[in-house]
Amino acid sequence: MPRLRTLQTTFNAGVLDPRLAARTDIKQYYQGADTGTNVLALPQGGFKRRPGMAYHATLGAESVLFTFSFNVAQTYVMAFQLNAIKVYMDGVLQATVTTTYTLAQCKELNVTQSADTMIIVHESHQPAKLVRGGAHTSWTLSNITLTNIPTFDFGSGAEAVWSATRGWPKTVAFYQQRLWFGGSAQRPQTLWGSVVADYYNYNVGSGADDDALDVTLDTNQINGIVALMPARHLQLFTTGGEFYISSSPITPGNIAIKNQTRFGSSTVPPVNIDGATIFLDYGQSSVREFLFSWEEDAYTSNSATLLASHLITTPVDMDARRGTANEDANYVYVVNSDGTMAVFNTLRSQQVAGWTKWETTGAIEAITVEGTTVWFAVKRTINSATVYYLEQADADTYTDANKNQTQSASTTVANLAHLDGQSCRVRADGAIMDDATPSSGSITLARTTTSVEVGLDYDLTVKTMPVTSEFSNGSILTEKKRLIRIVADIYQSLGIYITTSASSDNVLVPDRTLGTGILDSAPASFTGIKEVYLNGWDRLAQVTITQTDPQPFTLLGLVVEVEA
Repeated sequence: MPRLRTLQTTFNAGVLDPRLAARTDIKQYYQGADTGTNVLALPQGGFKRRPGMAYHATLGAESVLFTFSFNVAQTYVMAFQLNAIKVYMDGVLQATVTTTYTLAQCKELNVTQSADTMIIVHESHQPAKLVRGGAHTSWTLSNITLTNIPTFDFGSGAEAVWSATRGWPKTVAFYQQRLWFGGSAQRPQTLWGSVVADYYNYNVGSGADDDALDVTLDTNQINGIVALMPARHLQLFTTGGEFYISSSPITPGNIAIKNQTRFGSSTVPPVNIDGATIFLDYGQSSVREFLFSWEEDAYTSNSATLLASHLITTPVDMDARRGTANEDANYVYVVNSDGTMAVFNTLRSQQVAGWTKWETTGAIEAITVEGTTVWFAVKRTINSATVYYLEQADADTYTDANKNQTQSASTTVANLAHLDGQSCRVRADGAIMDDATPSSGSITLARTTTSVEVGLDYDLTVKTMPVTSEFSNGSILTEKKRLIRIVADIYQSLGIYITTSASSDNVLVPDRTLGTGILDSAPASFTGIKEVYLNGWDRLAQVTITQTDPQPFTLLGLVVEVEA
């Protein structure tokens, strides 16, 4: 009976749609996975446990998150809620600003920023500016006084195009020293640009180069503008198609708005990453990359989720994090309406493009990226009560809603009031301890500790695609196969279980072997090769790797040996 060894050295095609289970003719089949839950696809090829979520603050209500960057050293997370904006720096509440935005309107806001001022627009509100004063706690919100507002004949003579009666701008962006507004309630496909370097002045004047602009998309259908993106060009995303302005600099005399593709965009704001603008199409079923093609001398809008569309479930928010000095990966985070999140690893220069799925105990509701820090608004049930937390992705932690603390040697761990009454996982000095339930903000451990993490559990799962190869008499994809051996190449990992579709055994991969000097110390993470022997017959011969303890995990490669 022929024996086959398959070697998978990369998983950066990410999770593949179940409808690709028989597509052995594409390279992504051999570079992807059937399942990748609570892992990140690495540009180097492996899967890594996703970061834990560190608790910072209790938001108190459902929130929409934005980032405010005053300078490189001073950045803030803005939590927009019903009639309020809460301002956080490093996860600490600095100020609460009163507003008149409803929660539904908060989810429709469009913002942009320059220096100390954030511009906020909604079609039912006069454009406003949020200005940081001389301290972290000093913030002022006020309506913007716009001058020389363009006019339009709505049927009863010329009147201001923006007003409480006719509606206000829906989208906003700074570009080429102008403040651009796109769309309004009654002029949904009109674009306005301010006078150059005079952001609140919309005097169209005589059409001089530095005068304001007032132009309406010339299309055969209503294409309401839902987003503006300042990138290589000023890009316009509408309900019926994607446009850009080709002229530069843009003036009243040369403005040319060109339609490129016709997928339409949702109201979830697009993000620019890795040379492309990522947007969610109008049907909210596909994430697309609006990318300039030099071969076609035009923009294309290829689907980024074609191979993993099942991970997209009516998204409600999206943001992106660029690579850092320590990590090359660019990640796009897409928050689904069911509280899960699809995460896209993209590095176009290396042909890396793969999705994975994140889950948590509760629901991720909003996201914002502050530099290289990823923040979440999370709805959780703690001790039967509904709570809303501000949490940060923390690669040094392995639980959610966690507190990771260094303290003087003690059996008592404090500062856990946000987890009172909830069973939690505990890591003390790198070792797994018994679960504990905080009471009055603290827990008591069986031994003293100086470094401890307490938080909510989450498991990870990686499942390979079905094993296949071409034998002399054809493919063995649907033939019964006997699994013999699994060889995992792992990096700095602990607490891994391996099983297969042919076996009911869930085998714990040993973290260490017996010897001298191994007791009374936490096991060191393992890097190297681990072998597991499993028996059984199966047609698909898929391997599943799980981890149920909060421990480090990185899978670099996998060998599956079968007889067929």
